[in-house]
Amino acid sequence: MIKDIKKVNILYNPVSTGFSEKKLNQIYDVVKNSSYKLDIFKSNEKGSITKLIEELDDENTLIITLGGDGTVSEAYKGYNNIDQKGLYSHVPTGTANDMAKNLDVRYKDADKITRDILNGEVTLMDSFKVNDEIACYTSVFGYLAHVPYVTPSILKRSLKKGGYILYASKYIIKKPVKYNISYETDNIKGNTDCILGAVSNSKGFAGINIYKDAILNDGKLELLLIKEPSASLIAKVVRDYLRNDVDLNKYKDYLIMDKTSNIKLTFNDTYPAFSFDNDGEKSSIKPDWANKDVTFSIAKPVKVLKRKIK
Repeated sequence: MIKDIKKVNILYNPVSTGFSEKKLNQIYDVVKNSSYKLDIFKSNEKGSITKLIEELDDENTLIITLGGDGTVSEAYKGYNNIDQKGLYSHVPTGTANDMAKNLDVRYKDADKITRDILNGEVTLMDSFKVNDEIACYTSVFGYLAHVPYVTPSILKRSLKKGGYILYASKYIIKKPVKYNISYETDNIKGNTDCILGAVSNSKGFAGINIYKDAILNDGKLELLLIKEPSASLIAKVVRDYLRNDVDLNKYKDYLIMDKTSNIKLTFNDTYPAFSFDNDGEKSSIKPDWANKDVTFSIAKPVKVLKRKIK
């Protein structure tokens, strides 16, 4: 039993790619058998998880979401709109499930994940702002960054991550667009041409383990700007991606990296054709000649209940 927790609210996203009634029932059984009061709420539309978090957060209450990374993103938005009183946790049923690594999820079985949660430990996990929009783990622009939110749901459901790779193939063959970026952090300042940029508070994104030793509650963000590589280097990166073996040290001559609390990016001429990808979802961030700047800063921490690390 979790100290001081008396009630559990399960919020589930029925359109997440890995959702099933079986998983929901497994979670229900584990929680019910642990003698907590229990309620279940369905997400009916985009944004409803945020509203449910705002309404249901309370002292002595644990909220468990069931869905993909976008579901966690909505939950973090909700917690940033209130003064959090209870605890939050998550059972991943999405496609990439990048947040599963951050939450130290060991299993695919919903019942085992839930038992780990109920026997877990409380920690804080940072969220961050992209201009005025909250993100929980990543914000990406540029080459292939839009693929997660433009890939049809039917491909994600049937092929999982393979759906992303299949849909990305029509973009991979095109020459990457170059963006001239002025960047400024608490530590560095400069200008570069890049094809992709990412700001994250995560062990990885796009299904890849990149920052395996990342600390997720240190008030810092990871900046990654990828300069224009050769065609052969792009092929090597794609190969490493397919193997889930991307080592940034191998490509450091083509990267600008920093660990910082504040970041400002200015697009000087060419602007992204697609909106920034925040947490695997289409964001409202799309720089243009009138809005060239994108800023990133640490937002509220979220009190999370996750598997106890032994």
